[in-house]
Amino acid sequence: MPGIPDSPGVEPARSGFVDVNRTRLRVWEWGDEHDLPIVCLHGAYDHGRMWDGFAPRLAALGYRVVAPDLRGHGDSGRIGSGMMWNASALDIACLARDLGPPIGIVGHSFGGGQALYAAGVWPELFRWVVNIDGLGPPSEAFVEDDIVEMATRCVTAADRVLCSPPRRYASPEEMVERRQGVNVRLPAKWTRHLVAHGSRPAGNDGWVWKADPLFGVGFPGEFDIEHLHAEHEQVTVPVLVLTGAEHDTWSDLSADELEQRLEHLRDARHVVVENAGHYIHIEQPDAVLAAIAAFLDEVGR
Repeated sequence: MPGIPDSPGVEPARSGFVDVNRTRLRVWEWGDEHDLPIVCLHGAYDHGRMWDGFAPRLAALGYRVVAPDLRGHGDSGRIGSGMMWNASALDIACLARDLGPPIGIVGHSFGGGQALYAAGVWPELFRWVVNIDGLGPPSEAFVEDDIVEMATRCVTAADRVLCSPPRRYASPEEMVERRQGVNVRLPAKWTRHLVAHGSRPAGNDGWVWKADPLFGVGFPGEFDIEHLHAEHEQVTVPVLVLTGAEHDTWSDLSADELEQRLEHLRDARHVVVENAGHYIHIEQPDAVLAAIAAFLDEVGR
């Protein structure tokens, strides 16, 4: 892609596609294929290549690291019909089963929420969870409507999305500028990297994001805060929660809300990483790796 540099991390050792749950996921891998597997889950509107910097560090600990493009993201299948949150979690469970469970799982933001969801529903598939700033949005983000009102709103929104062409950008550089304006703490080299692997040309009419426009329909209004607490209470495996000490876009939980979320996890420990915002593993990879290594020394590989 003209004007976009090579990966600021380490290129995956392997890549390919796997068929799970009636869709196809693009997967990126680092480390020896015979080592214990860890699945790394990216956040909303990102893709598996956002782990280029951190996955090699996990692989150096003796793991096979597998980072999929989640459903509706990157090169994976589209969202399709039904409840996206549930379908994506089932994709992850199927991938874990195929890798040879139980496995470790690391998730950032939306991926952190998906990791907890999957571990709560299918505990036999997972050894432990590392959640990187992924305990969900603040309480006011959840829409409290009855099911008919929620379904009507989602159908209307989906119809509007499907009938509208995706936003086009003149160049990848314009997309970098747009993304940098949202994630102001994200290093520029990483913004460019995420754009390079998260966008595609739209014929002769500019560039578009790879992420499925339907991804945001009904999210997070698919459930209320009590539903989220109930999900967290189902998680029985050890959990490490990492949050950044700095205010940042998409790091919206107050101290009281964060404490409340942690109380609903049965076996959790919390580490605050200094000089980091939402993309903690990109801003402070050494600190994150040290926290994960200490966690694994405590709970086992």
